[in-house]
Amino acid sequence: MNTDLRTFRLVCSPKDVEVVEELLRAQGFEFRPEPFYSMARILEKEPFPLGESVAARFGRIYIQDRSSMLPPLMLAPEEGDVVLDMCAAPGSKTGLLARLVGRDGFVLASEPSSDRLALLRQNLRKVQAVNTATVHYESQKLPLPSSSWKTIQLDPPCSGWGTLNKNPKAMEVWKGEKTIPLVNLQRKLLGKAYELLAPGGRLVYSTCTTNVQENEEQTRFATEELGFEMFDLPRPEGFTIADPLLPNMDGVLRVDGSGGGQGFYLCGLRKPGDEEAQIPDTCNPPGKKVNLKKTEIPGSVDLSALPEGEIYEFKGKAMFLNKHALERLPKELRWQGFHIGKLNRDKFKPDPFARCLLPEKPDSSALVIEKPQDIANLLAGQSLPAPAKGKGPVGLYYKDMLLGFTGKKGTRFIWTDK
Repeated sequence: MNTDLRTFRLVCSPKDVEVVEELLRAQGFEFRPEPFYSMARILEKEPFPLGESVAARFGRIYIQDRSSMLPPLMLAPEEGDVVLDMCAAPGSKTGLLARLVGRDGFVLASEPSSDRLALLRQNLRKVQAVNTATVHYESQKLPLPSSSWKTIQLDPPCSGWGTLNKNPKAMEVWKGEKTIPLVNLQRKLLGKAYELLAPGGRLVYSTCTTNVQENEEQTRFATEELGFEMFDLPRPEGFTIADPLLPNMDGVLRVDGSGGGQGFYLCGLRKPGDEEAQIPDTCNPPGKKVNLKKTEIPGSVDLSALPEGEIYEFKGKAMFLNKHALERLPKELRWQGFHIGKLNRDKFKPDPFARCLLPEKPDSSALVIEKPQDIANLLAGQSLPAPAKGKGPVGLYYKDMLLGFTGKKGTRFIWTDK
């Protein structure tokens, strides 16, 4: 298998799979399914950059290396679960976790870099991971209560030796003693993860390197020094799995990049015991709660489409605060909810990509597009005729699939992503 194969995943419900694939094929893309995840695809024909496709522009696909999809799939949270993603940017795995836990679940994503945090939030916006919140911390210093999480994903900074097809100098840049700071950071993060896990809680530790010091030796550190127990990870179909480089580690996955995708390492770790997660008594929501009765909201917006939670105003932005965040994030933690639009003098304007605010069935004012080229034309700046005068924003749909909100001026539909 070609190690340079491009892979992506569909970001939709099972009922919309056919429509998303139709949208891609209409623009000339060809692909085939992956065996390890029903939403993963291998790109076979790319007439122009996939990221510029209509499906990508509206976050209905996410370009992601096939190996990078494995950590959330191996962690395998159930619908409704609450997950901590300790090293989240750029958000590939966070977004997949958000899909796996579903509408009633929640993912808290932590990232120390300001630039990467902005990218994380941008990517979560595109895929409409409304069941997430983000924090700007070094995760080894997260002010979260001990034993407060049952499920954690830890994909820490690493030397990246498994990405040589994309980063050919990775092994030269990170070799010998240069990896010592990375190894030390990974151990601090593993120690923090052990502290934050409730007894019985599970963690998947992963890296995109082939370096044994950052992989099997860290697993040994986690079990012998921290007290974790290992649990076996299932072998994903379609991957070449190499033997571990240390004994007594039969349950880990050393993904051989020669089988397609990046070289990756994954191990499952469990904190001994069995207790409920500890939930703090207080929370300090960021911003001011919005009084929906006094707020002018476009008729095309369906707030009941959101999961359980509240809407707060923060510096002119309308932020959705998930119920789980409000219930379990301590007052010491500075965090941000999910951006759904803007507020100006009690007038709410939805974000153009906020399909989380659309009703499943379009109302009479919505723009329902049947031809993929019409969407491409709209994104390119061409207006489309409207059946009657009015003003936007109005719901935008491709057939019966939700896309977002588009503007309307008189008898023309117009697009803006601001």
